[in-house]
Amino acid sequence: MKKYIKYISFLPKILLLAALIPIVVVSTSYHLLPLKQGITTAVTRVKYDTDAGDSGILELPAKLGMPAPRTGITLTAEIEAEPGNALLVKSVFSPMKVYINEELALEYGEPDSYPSFLNDPPTVSMFLSLPSMGGKLSLRIFYLSPTQRNNISLPAVYMGTTGALLERQFAQDAFTFIFSLVLIFIGLFTILVALGFVRKIPAGIAFLRLGLSSFLAGMWSFGECDLSVLLFPYPVLLYFMSYLGLFLVVFSVLHFGLLVVRPGNRRPMLHLLWLHGVSVAVAIILQLLGQIDFTRTLYWFQLIIILSFLIAIFFLFWEWKRNENQVAKQFIPSVLVLFIFVMMELLNYYLQITGRSLLFFQIGAIGFMITLGNISGSYVLDSLKIAAEKERLEYQLGEVNHQLELQRIQYKRIAENDAMVKAQRHDLRHQLTVLRVLFEQNDKEKFDRYLGIMSKKLPSDRGPLLCNNYAVNAVASHYAEMARQAGADVSVNLSIPSTLTTELESDLCIIIGNLMENAAEACARMTEEKERFVHVNSVLQHGVLTIVVDNSYEGELRKKGGVFLSSKRDEEGIGLSSVSTVAEKYDGNAQFEEKDGVFQASVYVRVE
Repeated sequence: MKKYIKYISFLPKILLLAALIPIVVVSTSYHLLPLKQGITTAVTRVKYDTDAGDSGILELPAKLGMPAPRTGITLTAEIEAEPGNALLVKSVFSPMKVYINEELALEYGEPDSYPSFLNDPPTVSMFLSLPSMGGKLSLRIFYLSPTQRNNISLPAVYMGTTGALLERQFAQDAFTFIFSLVLIFIGLFTILVALGFVRKIPAGIAFLRLGLSSFLAGMWSFGECDLSVLLFPYPVLLYFMSYLGLFLVVFSVLHFGLLVVRPGNRRPMLHLLWLHGVSVAVAIILQLLGQIDFTRTLYWFQLIIILSFLIAIFFLFWEWKRNENQVAKQFIPSVLVLFIFVMMELLNYYLQITGRSLLFFQIGAIGFMITLGNISGSYVLDSLKIAAEKERLEYQLGEVNHQLELQRIQYKRIAENDAMVKAQRHDLRHQLTVLRVLFEQNDKEKFDRYLGIMSKKLPSDRGPLLCNNYAVNAVASHYAEMARQAGADVSVNLSIPSTLTTELESDLCIIIGNLMENAAEACARMTEEKERFVHVNSVLQHGVLTIVVDNSYEGELRKKGGVFLSSKRDEEGIGLSSVSTVAEKYDGNAQFEEKDGVFQASVYVRVE
């Protein structure tokens, strides 16, 4: 358990370091360079005509309200291309055809190019090679408006070499792209680490939820990034990554908060979880049935996400003030910051304040994930310490039960011997009469034979008394017999006061029981014909009890960091650890040494 505490304490630091990676990478990738002329050209001023009869001049990018789904709109422009140039065109949930000099050069969004349960084709960005000779060209782009939106998005068209266009897109979306990959990596790493803890401690599920939240946020960001669409030519997969990541991330964060905050009243959070769970299930069913696309159910999720944040903030304040929940207090600043940046992101989505999607969300998510990493790390550390203390108490309880069992066996033997003594006392008068008659008859042969029969019926020896304290004597006698059965020469010389407090008596049984049990087991494991021995001695002087146990052993003892490891598992032995803990409890100490096939345990405790 201690090694898990050590590892988990580093996890928040790892999360913090990983969260800073995208900032460092992107920041160092930008440096001042002379301006390069003519690398890329934006086609922003175009003429447009719609099937509804509207026409005019349009500045791209733009959004136009359309009277009905699948209304056609045609954009035309004259462009001057250099040899080797290409176009970067984009479609946002709209079927698209691109004509160069009135010849069809690109078509996207035909019915067979995406699943039938999608009403509109997913967003896509593509390169379109221009005629190699370059020159003056006519450009015509025909779009059909989406069925699931009331307007159509018309992105700007960019012209230049393929490398220049890619460099431009990377300069615009590098942060979002790298940030999403880092979130996915942090999520997967945290999930894998958490899976190793869940079996040991239930609190590991908190890190599992944290990792899942990071993974879902990264999935959403990756699916929304234009650079992802350009480099990863699977628009349908990116579509599902984007929307499912967004729909599920709040559900996961709420579940994480419920696990870590552990509120007195769980109902508000459970109701929110139920609302999100049902909403996600309904959205998926409607999408797969081809009734309503995620692009339309998005509006519902934007509403319940805002509602969830408001309820969660109020709930955390209530938990903090009403129930004095300190974890809830720690959560409040991070949730407030994330809520503010999410609201700014929604405003940016509708008003195009910056021209970059997910910028505000990314800033808020960095602070939020770092804060959550620290909170969850503290939560799991506390849980590990509680689990370690529980394990120690369970071990001590087991030791006490074992001592009681040994004493019960000892009492049973005494009771059996006493019963035999009572029976023989009952018959003793008759037996003495027989002996007197045989003696008077001078029948020596019968006298000796009858006396031998009487001797055999005497109770068996209870064994030597190893010390004056009955509880310690029972434990020492049990393990001394175990060592003798292993073929060891056993000597025990214990000086233990007969009267001790119940707690001290129990703790001395833990010390002597563990040391003698380890010694007996070490002798039992010996295979070579070497001397096997267990020597136990103690001295009580000036209120300090010193206990020394020497025993033979075979093989190589494993040590790590100066601590002897258990022969049964790759960690410090519980027995030796308990001995040290008990010794320190009574202002004492324990020392363990091995040399030339002899293991020596020395313990001193203050008993007065």
